[in-house]
Amino acid sequence: MATVEMGSNLDGLINDLKSLMGDEHVITDEKEREFFSTDIFYKAENVAELVIAPGTKDQLAEGVRAVTAAGLTVVPRGGGMSYTGGYRPARGDAVIVDTRRLDRIVEINEEDMYVTVECGVTWKQLYETLKEKGLRTPYFGPFSGMYATVGGALSQNSIFFGSSIHGTAADAVLSLEVALADGTVVKTGSGGAANNPSPFFRTYGPDLAGLFLGDTGALGFKMQATLRLIPFAKEQRFASFSFDTDKEMFSAMSQVARERLAEECYGFDPFLLGLRLKFEGLARDVKALASVARSGKSLIGGLKDAAKIAVAGRRFMEGVAYGMHIVIEGRDSDDAESALRRVREIAKANGGNEIENSLPKLVRANPFLPTNRLLGPEGERWVPIHVILPHSRVMGLLAALDAYFNTNAKLVEDNEIQWGYLTSTIGTTATLIEPTFFWPDSHYQIHERYIEEGHYAKLKQFPENLTARNAMAKIRNDLADLFAEHGGTHLQIGKMYRFKESRDPATWKVIESIKQLLDPDGVVNPGSLGLGK
Repeated sequence: MATVEMGSNLDGLINDLKSLMGDEHVITDEKEREFFSTDIFYKAENVAELVIAPGTKDQLAEGVRAVTAAGLTVVPRGGGMSYTGGYRPARGDAVIVDTRRLDRIVEINEEDMYVTVECGVTWKQLYETLKEKGLRTPYFGPFSGMYATVGGALSQNSIFFGSSIHGTAADAVLSLEVALADGTVVKTGSGGAANNPSPFFRTYGPDLAGLFLGDTGALGFKMQATLRLIPFAKEQRFASFSFDTDKEMFSAMSQVARERLAEECYGFDPFLLGLRLKFEGLARDVKALASVARSGKSLIGGLKDAAKIAVAGRRFMEGVAYGMHIVIEGRDSDDAESALRRVREIAKANGGNEIENSLPKLVRANPFLPTNRLLGPEGERWVPIHVILPHSRVMGLLAALDAYFNTNAKLVEDNEIQWGYLTSTIGTTATLIEPTFFWPDSHYQIHERYIEEGHYAKLKQFPENLTARNAMAKIRNDLADLFAEHGGTHLQIGKMYRFKESRDPATWKVIESIKQLLDPDGVVNPGSLGLGK
């Protein structure tokens, strides 16, 4: 099993870890280790020596200390939704730390408006718990929130629900507790006070929390996080619009973002919009919408909306080229209606035609569906890549994308690669563009385990297709270079995006110095962010 020549030292470490966490939480089985070492796109080249699953913060900190003291590297893993090699071991001496057993919601403080959670809590778990109290976090999770953990989203940084007004997952954070390479625990902001601490305020002195947000696990292990709370909206409104051109759609989305009108403002190109409609059938969508309406937890018009969508079917998307979808929240009906009127004015001024608003309603009715879209509708492999740009640079990047795919049309065609893109605004300043790819190829364990059994059984099983997979790797690497040339930034940097190469020398020197201070032996997730390879 061992790839590091440790002899009895490895056996001794395993015994120590079992004594600390319990035998069943120290995993040595090869198939299991391979599963934990492989993400959605990258198959493990270096399978972890061990996987450990601490159940308390003390177990995590002491486990990390024991592993690094034994001379091995440690890699954090949350829900496993990475596709940039974030937790894929860069070296053969790795121990993966599965954080999902740290799943307690520690405190919901309704007076001071914060929630403290252990970092293995899923976004679905947190959302549903807070909703019962009429509260939510400003950003409240990615599409994969059924499995994605709070710690994983803070390490990778993440967007979607709430992001068009409230920004990323990192923007919701007030305080962190982080275990460093030697097991030392650092507490940030007001939560790090020596006397009578409370995690209510982030920036008391330098923003230490910010060091560990978006670090893709390169600097430490997030054990506990405190996030801001806001009231759950009293009113919601939904709108969808069709545009003939991408320029019109992006112009409208940018103006909606600048005016802070929508909690979510997102769009699809024609290919991806059409593909989305091939997934789970309309009957399932309506069932999800109706079940939420019956529970009394929906603000979207209840069963009347479910019936309306059933009558409309998915015909509302027929003939739609570029589709923009909007979710608005308001303090009261007048507030929500005012924002909706303004969104309609913006869409009309940019050539948009209003269409049935079923899609944003369905997405918000049950935000954290099973992760069946980890594969294409027929079982094709799926992987995205993305870039974040200021509004003014979006059209230039889209032109560069078109030029790239025109030049590489044969590579795409020969490997039966299909692609489209989705887009979303982030706060007032930024737009995300996410090209998404599908191709025929075999599946990984992560697909078999994270897709519903009944759905997976219906999907086609493709033979291993390394030629197409290598073509996809080339395309993603080429696009990462292209995005860097356009000054783009990224979430989920992992071991793929050009973070190191895109930093000016003085900035990179500061980052390296921080890594050296916190992890002098370079044993925490080597290779992440381009550090410690």
